[in-house]
Amino acid sequence: MREVEKAAAKSGAPFLAANAPLAEARIRWSQAFDASTRVAALEDALAHARDVPGQDEAFRRLKAERDALRRAIKAGTIWEDSAGT
Repeated sequence: MREVEKAAAKSGAPFLAANAPLAEARIRWSQAFDASTRVAALEDALAHARDVPGQDEAFRRLKAERDALRRAIKAGTIWEDSAGT
């Protein structure tokens, strides 16, 4: 939960707006939770792929996805992907 709160505060999460409709806030909170969960899963996969010989390409793909998601969270662009949902 702390990670979701930190990411939300840093990225200007729409669900933090006092005037956000409850349904919209729930959707956006769920989006933040999903992104944080995905980052954690990618971290775990990276830790395991690091120890497996011959998995260099898989490791690079996982790292690229994790890094892109982290940047999107930090920059707030994560909210642009589902605007109007």
